[in-house]
Amino acid sequence: MRAGRKTGVGRRKPGAGAPRAGGLCLLLIASLALGAGMEVAGVTLPLHRIEGVDYLSLARVCEAAGARFWRVAEQGVSGEAYRFVVVLPADSARPEREYVFRPDSAFVRGPGREIALPFAPRLDGEQLFVPVIALSAVLPELSVVLPQLFLAGVYDAADTLVIRLGANSEPVPSASGARPRNTKPAALVWHGNQKSSLEYRLAIGARCGPGTQEEFALIPILASNGLVQSVALAGGAGTELVVTFRKSATVQIKEERGELVMRCWPRPARRVRRIVLDPGHGGEDPGAVGPAGTQEKTVVLDIATKLRTKLEAEGYEVLLTRSEDVMVKLSERSKFANAMKADLFVSIHANAATNRQANGFETFFLSEAKSDWDRTVAARENAALEFEDADVSEMTDELELILTDLAQNEFVVEASKLAAAIQQQTVPAARVNDRGVRQANFFVLRNNYMPAVLVEVGFLSNKSEEKLLLDMRHRERLVEGIAQGIVEFARRYERRVNGS
Repeated sequence: MRAGRKTGVGRRKPGAGAPRAGGLCLLLIASLALGAGMEVAGVTLPLHRIEGVDYLSLARVCEAAGARFWRVAEQGVSGEAYRFVVVLPADSARPEREYVFRPDSAFVRGPGREIALPFAPRLDGEQLFVPVIALSAVLPELSVVLPQLFLAGVYDAADTLVIRLGANSEPVPSASGARPRNTKPAALVWHGNQKSSLEYRLAIGARCGPGTQEEFALIPILASNGLVQSVALAGGAGTELVVTFRKSATVQIKEERGELVMRCWPRPARRVRRIVLDPGHGGEDPGAVGPAGTQEKTVVLDIATKLRTKLEAEGYEVLLTRSEDVMVKLSERSKFANAMKADLFVSIHANAATNRQANGFETFFLSEAKSDWDRTVAARENAALEFEDADVSEMTDELELILTDLAQNEFVVEASKLAAAIQQQTVPAARVNDRGVRQANFFVLRNNYMPAVLVEVGFLSNKSEEKLLLDMRHRERLVEGIAQGIVEFARRYERRVNGS
C-alpha cells in the first residue's frame, strides 16, 4: 500500500491509558489465546474450527454452566433427525429457561423468542457445536469472558480506507467511568462475509451498549476517500458490523499484532462490453424435438446468431460458444466464457414438457430449484451430460459450494436481476405467455464468474408453439426482447456496481 494521509482516530498502544470520550466501543467474544480455547463460567473450553468458523461443543458449554442438556430424536423430512434441548437452572431472579437447537438450522428457540444466528449449529459425530460468535446472545446468562473492542485507527492510505480494531482481554474500569484502559491484547473471534461488492458484514457476535450505533456512524465522516456510505450494527444473535459502499469495493481483513485490520479499496470500474451467447445442445445432442421434428439445437443456434447481430449493433462484443452444429461439453461452455473474460453469459434453449399444452417464455438463474417444474427443466437440460464424462452425482454438493463462494455468489445475485430484465422485456415484445423468472441447478451456469442466465424461448412439445418458433418473424421478436433486456440490465448494472 502506498503511503497516504491519515485522518480520524489514531492508533492507541496497549497501556496508553483511557481513550478520549465518544470513541468506538463494543463487546466482542474472544479466545484466551488464539486457537486455544474460550472461557465459559470459569472453565476454558477448546475451540472446534469448522470451515474457518470457531465453534464450541454445546454439551461442554452446558457442563461448565451447570445446565441440563439432552438430545431428542424426531422424524425429519429425509429420515431421523435430532433436536438438542438446553435448560438453564433457575436463579433468584428467573425461573428455568429452555433453549432448543437443531443441527444446520440458523434459528434457536428461546424463552418467548426465536433467535437468528449468523451461522447454524453443526453436528459432528454425536456432538452439536454452536458458533462462538453467537454464544453470549443465545445464552446470555452464561458467564462468558467478553473483552472490550476499541477503534484503534481510521485513516486513508492512498485509495484504501483502513479501519483498525483492537480488544482488551481483561478490561479494567477506570475511576472516572471512562472506557477501560488497555491491558493485554485479546485474540479476536470473528467472521467476515462479502456476498456483494457493495456490502461487507463482519460478524462479531456480542451485544453493544447505548450509543454504539451512533459511534459507528462516524467512521464514514472520519474517512476522507468517500468510499464508505455507512457503517451500522445489525441485530440478531450477537452483532454484525455492516459496511455499505458507494461503489464496488474489495475488503480484506487480517489479524496484525493483536489487532483486526480491515482494508477497503474500490474495484476497477466494471463495464459490460463482452457477452457470451450459448446456443444449447448441438451435434449428436439435438435437445428437445417437436412433434413435427423441429430440433432445439437448430432453433437456438439461429436465435443466438440473430441476437449476436442485434447486440453488436448496440456496441457490444459478442462471442458464441458454438457457431455451427457441433457438440460442446457443458463444462467447456463456462470455461470458454471465463477464458474470454466475458461480462455476461446467456444460454439459449427451447423447452419441452409431457403436458403438450404447456407454452411460454421463462428465464432461469443458478440456485436451488424451488419447484418440481424447475427441477424437471434442469434435469432435461443437464441430460446433455450423458454425452460427456461429467459426474452427475456430484452436482448437488458442487452447487452448494458455488452458492457459498463469495466471489461467485455476487454474480448469482446479479444474474437474478439479469433474468428479470430479460423476462420483462421479452414477454411483451414477443407476445408470449409469461412463465416468470425461475431458479434451478443448471450445470451450464456453474462456475461462471459473471452474471449468467438460461432462457427457454418456448415449448417445442406444443404444436402451436413449435410452429411459432419456426416463424422467422417470431424469432426476430424474441431476439428484440432478449436484446432489450440485456441492454437495460447492463445500464443498471454499471450504475449499481460503479456507484454512478
